[in-house]
Amino acid sequence: MPGNSPISIAFGKAVKQQRLMKGLTQDELAHHCGVDRTYISRIERGLKNPTLSVIWDIATHLNISLVALTTLTMQKMPVDHTVSPENQATSDLIDD
Repeated sequence: MPGNSPISIAFGKAVKQQRLMKGLTQDELAHHCGVDRTYISRIERGLKNPTLSVIWDIATHLNISLVALTTLTMQKMPVDHTVSPENQATSDLIDD
């Protein structure tokens, strides 16, 4: 999936929101995650799709679970990208 997709943009918004809430700069978050500041910037703008390892590092250093970060991302998705009934059923299983 290329960058700038609705999910990439939503994920970037979620990361930026959490980073600002924690009072971290892009530089500080990048340093903790072992990536360049410009990489964090591109993630926040929806231009990069980080690996699961980087997502894990971001969540860890923002002191948020992957589930919570994913939930925030889904909340920031455009309305026309709603969850299909099949995916909702999977989500319901996870919530149980």
